[in-house]
Amino acid sequence: MDVTAVTTGGDAGAASRSRLYLLLAQAFAFPDEEIFASIGEGEFALAVAEACRELPYDLTGADIAGLASAGESYLAFESEYIRLFDVGPMGPPCPLYGGVYGGDRMKVMEDATRFYNFFHLRVAAPGQDLPDHITTQLEFLHYLTFREGLARQEGVESAPLVRAQRDFLGRHLCRWVPQLEARLSKQEAAPFFVALVRFAAAFLQRDRAYAEASAA
Repeated sequence: MDVTAVTTGGDAGAASRSRLYLLLAQAFAFPDEEIFASIGEGEFALAVAEACRELPYDLTGADIAGLASAGESYLAFESEYIRLFDVGPMGPPCPLYGGVYGGDRMKVMEDATRFYNFFHLRVAAPGQDLPDHITTQLEFLHYLTFREGLARQEGVESAPLVRAQRDFLGRHLCRWVPQLEARLSKQEAAPFFVALVRFAAAFLQRDRAYAEASAA
């Protein structure tokens, strides 16, 4: 999904939520040496902590410390990502595709695509992440929250954007990320990935509750 030009919004709370969605999307993508260095040097955890301070709700109970635990080797970090999320004899133990977690995967992808198309977005190109991949879905929420902040800054109605966030979270990420967290708990996973999934699950649930209250 091409949302690379989206960087911040006009409303501080929406901008922080948008920033967190972008940070999570970057962290769940296949890791390169740049993100590994950012994690190991503490920059990623610091960016998450800074965004959390501006949220319109309290997320102080979420574990952020583990988000600085990259380990000593990029190759080991990459291999752990592949082992957990990318490959396996019957698929990876913790897939990052929401449609895998019960139901009809094609219908899940079609439903997600309808959301994207409604906002004139599409998955960027063949060979890139599918509509039900966590990075695609997080980027979509990054876009919606950015648009929400901009609408508030300009005095434009933001309720439809908040309702879209509420509905998309309920029908997609908040439906399957808790299952991802449960699967990961059965693996002896590297600390960073445990912390990442745990933080994502806590943030998504809290943000859904915020969207539900705001859209009422």
